[in-house]
Amino acid sequence: MNARRIGRMLGTLLLAGVSCATFAQDTAGQGAGDRMGHGMSPSSEHDAMFMRHAAADSLAEIRLGRIALDKSSSARIRRLAQRIIDDHTKANNQLISIAQRKQVTLPTEPMPMQKQEADHLRTLSGSAFDRAYADSLVKDHRKAIKMFGIEGQRAADPDLKQFARTTLPVLKQHLQMAQQAASGKGSMSLPVSARSTP
Repeated sequence: MNARRIGRMLGTLLLAGVSCATFAQDTAGQGAGDRMGHGMSPSSEHDAMFMRHAAADSLAEIRLGRIALDKSSSARIRRLAQRIIDDHTKANNQLISIAQRKQVTLPTEPMPMQKQEADHLRTLSGSAFDRAYADSLVKDHRKAIKMFGIEGQRAADPDLKQFARTTLPVLKQHLQMAQQAASGKGSMSLPVSARSTP
């Protein structure tokens, strides 16, 4: 009797184990299918990450530009800061429009490290501030140019690819202006196409 009970118990446990293993495999397969078929594909997720990163970068540049307008007495730095604010505000508005159509939520503030950089700049003044601000723009725009260049080539979404390609020349102009400001050379005049029309 005991042997029969043990045999039945072992048989039940064996069947339960097989059923659990089969369920686990089906669940894993279904999860992968949901991620790949019904959720975002890897390329779409890459586009979403780009949008979030680009939005945070623009917000950071706008914040730094406003600090520069408040703290700098250099006409050159103030012109640069206003240009940065105007262009990044325009680009961010375009990005928000694309993100809304693609149902991607964008950040509303810069990233923590970018906030720390802004806090550091607030502690500076005079020529030390101007140089640090220009150096920050050079560093940030080199990274942005690389990121936008890649996205302009590899974006899965055509709207985002076009956005990256049209924004890239503006970022390159910013970099050139920031390099001139950091070195103290050149007049930092705006290209004719970039100047505001009355």
